[in-house]
Amino acid sequence: MSENRELLVSLDRIEEEIAVLVTKEGHMWLLPADYLPEHSREGDVFNVIIEKNSEETDKLADSIQSLQQRLLDRTSERNKSDR
Repeated sequence: MSENRELLVSLDRIEEEIAVLVTKEGHMWLLPADYLPEHSREGDVFNVIIEKNSEETDKLADSIQSLQQRLLDRTSERNKSDR
């Protein structure tokens, strides 16, 4: 499988500033309407490119690891004070 995937979605409607996009398989995506190109209308078809962002993935993993460590440290400190 390639690193980048592209698919087509069509704009079904916009409700309360939320764009309802539909894939050819019938899956619906909700997206803030502000993300759409200017002058988008119902029935317009858009290319969607899904690309892995390794840098952001690594940042998220580091953030989660840091949070887990803080929680472990806090639990350990509470267990020591309960004795």
